[in-house]
Amino acid sequence: MEKISVVVPVYNGEKYLKMCIESIMKQTYSQLEIVVINDGSTDGTGLLIEQLCVQDRRIRVLHKKQNEGLGAARNSALDMVTGDYLVFVDSDDWIDPNHIEDLYDLLRRTDSDIAITNFTQYVEETGHYNLHITDKDYYEAVYRPEEWFAFQYGHPHNLSLCFTVPWCKLYKTSLFETIRYPTDGFGEDDKTTWKTYLMADKIAYMHRSSYLYRVNTGSMTQTTNLSTVFSTQPVAERLEVLSLLGFDVSREVAAYKWRAQLNRDSELKAGNMTRYKELEFRLKLLEKYGK
Repeated sequence: MEKISVVVPVYNGEKYLKMCIESIMKQTYSQLEIVVINDGSTDGTGLLIEQLCVQDRRIRVLHKKQNEGLGAARNSALDMVTGDYLVFVDSDDWIDPNHIEDLYDLLRRTDSDIAITNFTQYVEETGHYNLHITDKDYYEAVYRPEEWFAFQYGHPHNLSLCFTVPWCKLYKTSLFETIRYPTDGFGEDDKTTWKTYLMADKIAYMHRSSYLYRVNTGSMTQTTNLSTVFSTQPVAERLEVLSLLGFDVSREVAAYKWRAQLNRDSELKAGNMTRYKELEFRLKLLEKYGK
């Protein structure tokens, strides 16, 4: 069996970490290394990790002296992993026992470089699960990078989101040889995952939900301003790279316009006139030239 590295970054996550790690320990695919990055936690996370290490020798841990952020934590893990393949799991989420084996089987059957599955939202506040994909909904699809960039926006069942986040995927580790996560603020997944698709030859998707994503009202994703979540920067970078490669960028232009409008209004509301004028200038140009 080929080794698969499972990366779990965690910061002050003692409340949910045990459930997360135990779901990884119970995977039907057993040839794993579980790389836990303790990102300077100040609660009982460090002790909990050490206790879990005693239970399962597949667990490797890095205790950071101070909190450096999610991007830096993932980069630290990328420097440590030894597996042929790579899976990310967030510390407050959990996975079905078949999650990794199903992804591995899909990747090998389709001769792909990335395998993707969907996820179910668990709303912590109410105890309810969102997005129930049934067995009869199942399908598989395989994309070349050009096909994926033409497909990525505007589909139901959280497809756009599940293609953007780093988790619910199995990657060939070699894809990250020249890719690292940014460490300068929010949205490191939005700025990074698309790069792995360009490095891949084939991307396989199965319409099944085997990843459980915990929606916590206190999480950074839920409390951050929408204009920060949907920054124009990642789309601008994609436009630059995809244009250089000769891809059709019409979908990216539409995404940029939507984000620019959102950020323009936010900057005006905040009284940041310089940034407002800059975004308004770009939107006026797109309108003038019919983009």
